[in-house]
Amino acid sequence: MITDFQCNTVYFSALLQERAPVTCANLITALDKHTVEHRLLPNTNDVWCRDYMPVQVAAGDFRGFTYDPDYLQGTEEYLASRTDGNKVCREMGLEVKMPSRSLVIDGGNVIRCDDKVIMVEKVFIENPYPLAETAKAIEEHFNAELIVLPWNRPEYLGHADGLVRYIGDGRVLLTNYDRFNKGFTSKVMCVLQQHFSEVYKLEYDVQKQHVHNWAYINWLQTDKVLLLPSFGCPEDEQAFEQIASLMPMYEGRIEMVGANDLIRHEGCLNCASWTVMG
Repeated sequence: MITDFQCNTVYFSALLQERAPVTCANLITALDKHTVEHRLLPNTNDVWCRDYMPVQVAAGDFRGFTYDPDYLQGTEEYLASRTDGNKVCREMGLEVKMPSRSLVIDGGNVIRCDDKVIMVEKVFIENPYPLAETAKAIEEHFNAELIVLPWNRPEYLGHADGLVRYIGDGRVLLTNYDRFNKGFTSKVMCVLQQHFSEVYKLEYDVQKQHVHNWAYINWLQTDKVLLLPSFGCPEDEQAFEQIASLMPMYEGRIEMVGANDLIRHEGCLNCASWTVMG
């Protein structure tokens, strides 16, 4: 399976320039500095393109899904904000393979880990099939072993990319979820330790936790650069140091980009980008 380590092209919704102009400018500057190709997606209705664009599993092999999240239902405004990623791909001339049966998935709930994918169990609630059938369908569609994490219900999105990331060599990194729910974090750690050689957690030594310090895990990664969000708080430096030490393959290629005008929309860098291997 294609992982973030292999991606060499970054796509954004054109709306990012309107909704979070400072973050958008910071991202473009950093990508240009590291000669990473970036493009805009046509005809999108919100900035969170990770959620509605397909998952790339191999060169030229994109796996689509039904993007119909429960949190974008109930009002005309929410319904209008949904984007059909498969339609966007058709306009781009990209062929997308759909599953044999409809699967409701958010791309932000898919963490690619070589021969595995990590997803939060909310995916089972949004699909009407028995749990085992849904799991089998996901594994067949993505051609990868499915690792299922528990869902902390107050976090209504149920997205794995706000919780954990793959850092290579069979290792994963967990955000500082202890600040929210230590019992839940222990359950997540238990699941991950059964499938990965090393499981690490971000931790911060600060007097007062910054409200957005969960979001460092939601970085933007390509083969050339690792872009971490920054919020102008003490955790910025601590997050940088921890992530840099765990990912030495990016030495000299890790940047922090100011993301305050993006995070206020309840998402961060991975959410607002779609990365592919061209």
